[in-house]
Amino acid sequence: MQSHHISVTKTARYHTLGMLNEHTEEIWFVIHGWAQLAAEYLNSFSSLDNGKRFIIAPEALNRFYLKIGRPDVVATWMTREDRENEIADYVAYLNILYDSFSLNKYKAKIVMLGFSQGVATVSRWMYRNPRKVDTLIFYAGEPGNELQNHQSIASFSQTKNYFIYGAGDQFINELNIQKYRDMLFNFEFISFEGKHEINAGVLSEIK
Repeated sequence: MQSHHISVTKTARYHTLGMLNEHTEEIWFVIHGWAQLAAEYLNSFSSLDNGKRFIIAPEALNRFYLKIGRPDVVATWMTREDRENEIADYVAYLNILYDSFSLNKYKAKIVMLGFSQGVATVSRWMYRNPRKVDTLIFYAGEPGNELQNHQSIASFSQTKNYFIYGAGDQFINELNIQKYRDMLFNFEFISFEGKHEINAGVLSEIK
């Protein structure tokens, strides 16, 4: 048996919050985690919609039913199956989305945030095809396996970097945090009282 690949066209979906215009001060790309949809995920950022932020939430290309026999549909950025093509596809998708906004026309600060599985997605995207970004936020997740070394992390040197996590996050323990602190030597760490969730109050304090 031989494995083959062909490229096909696929329609991607994304959601936005706020308005993008000459008065916009911050443009956020917020990349969701495993088993989420962009619209519901974007609701977690609603309190950041203050008329000065424009928030873009891309949705992963791969959707599936969360449980057999249930109607809940969710999405994932990739699995281990055919991983290099999965990564190449979502990097290309995110590049196209970013470029579609012609952000060089605006003076706004650009913030890139990945949550949970979205951290690996954002790290690969920025490492493979850098775009103008001012602030990079890894939120309750870790960069792609192949980037977990000082040389790769050092490439994130043109941004102000943060790692945010909930002190009660059920997926992160003290050993994880120590590993991340050692690895992400050019990141500022911020914790909050909460679990594996977006805390918009913490994000509103990011400068």
